[in-house]
Amino acid sequence: MIDSIISNENGKIFLKNQLKNLSKSGTYLFYGEDEGILMEFALSFAKGLCCLEEEEDFCNRCSNCKKIDKMVYSDLEILENSEGIKIDDIRELEEKTSKSSYEGKKKIFIIKNIGKLRKESSNALLKIIEEPNEDVFFILLNSNLNILPTIKSRSIILKLNKKTAEELGVSRDIYDFFSGNSCDILKYKEQNLNLDKEFEYINIDKAMKKYQETRELKYKIDMYKGIRNFIDNRWNISELDRIQLAEQIIDNCSEKEILNEIIGYFVEYMGAIQGLKERLVMKEMLKSPINLKNYLINFLLEIK
Repeated sequence: MIDSIISNENGKIFLKNQLKNLSKSGTYLFYGEDEGILMEFALSFAKGLCCLEEEEDFCNRCSNCKKIDKMVYSDLEILENSEGIKIDDIRELEEKTSKSSYEGKKKIFIIKNIGKLRKESSNALLKIIEEPNEDVFFILLNSNLNILPTIKSRSIILKLNKKTAEELGVSRDIYDFFSGNSCDILKYKEQNLNLDKEFEYINIDKAMKKYQETRELKYKIDMYKGIRNFIDNRWNISELDRIQLAEQIIDNCSEKEILNEIIGYFVEYMGAIQGLKERLVMKEMLKSPINLKNYLINFLLEIK
């Protein structure tokens, strides 16, 4: 039921129109800052393509809809790699697209972080989507439109906005704490976690290690609290302590994805204090190829 999706009315109209005027195959690009929203729309579209009971919609009752919800539908595959899908995965994908579907009439491939594909992987994917086999659909997901122009030009594009605080049923303070991340906010509500207890910035590395080991939201919350604690007390923190904190974070973070998230949160929270213009400048700097250690050290030293 497309109408049951909360948020992005234009996105819901888009899904309905695409299902109504469906081609024999297609490539779609959904982009926006909230990965949870992107996946919600991607899976809703997948259900609309495969639903056994509804035309131009999905029922959430039939076996295909239920299997997609549980991620066990054999004609749906999700490709994900925080560093970008590798060329071998794209070659394997090409082989899979040539095979007949197992359960339904359509095969669907959701590819996350499409903007992180390296050139050879992007070119290999381009060859597949240029002439897709019948009843094969690709749903590409990315945070922005910074992807290979030739892939973009062959995609039907949908921009998706974050859900609002009202749509997620939380206060503006809670919404801002999680930077509007719908997945984290829903987990926070389910787990009834505490945002009030202080967490000192000198312990960010401990929270980071725990989060890397478990992926539990409570440790991500501690990381965020530590970042906020640093920025809120920035006037009393020496240059030496700032450098040591940056080195502590870099040395103890074994996953680039988490490091990017930490630096991004520093930028987001500091930008919220300084204003929209400064936040946009800092975000743009993160998009270019940079040495993250130098960026973080300089960023922490320059915070006033």
